[in-house]
Amino acid sequence: MQYISALTELTSEDARHVTTYMTVSLTAVVITLTQLPFERLLGMPLAMRTVLVVGIVVALSGSALFFRYVQGVHRARIAITRCLASGNARRAYELWTGQQGVWAKGGKAYTWGARLTLCGHALVAFTVVYLLLHGK
Repeated sequence: MQYISALTELTSEDARHVTTYMTVSLTAVVITLTQLPFERLLGMPLAMRTVLVVGIVVALSGSALFFRYVQGVHRARIAITRCLASGNARRAYELWTGQQGVWAKGGKAYTWGARLTLCGHALVAFTVVYLLLHGK
């Protein structure tokens, strides 16, 4: 029972951390779009505007993949909590780390979410740096 309870706490922490990554990523995109003067963005060369748009789309895609992972964690947490009633620690273990567990099903979403988020924000940062260096 103690093991199952610990797993439910672990799933909660995992979901909370990934949700924080997702929130920070979305916030950074919103801040970039709302705080940069729109006329300066339109004044950038087409290539730089394209880099900005691609960066935003890639960062948002990373956030979407993080959301998909968190959904899987949430479903697993519900299933693991059901294991408390029966005391089935083996099933709880399988739900978390087994072949049908969270990482086996959603590990790629998490990994690609992290990669896309990083790459997207790097592209957005590149355009912000461009604006700072070529500012008027």
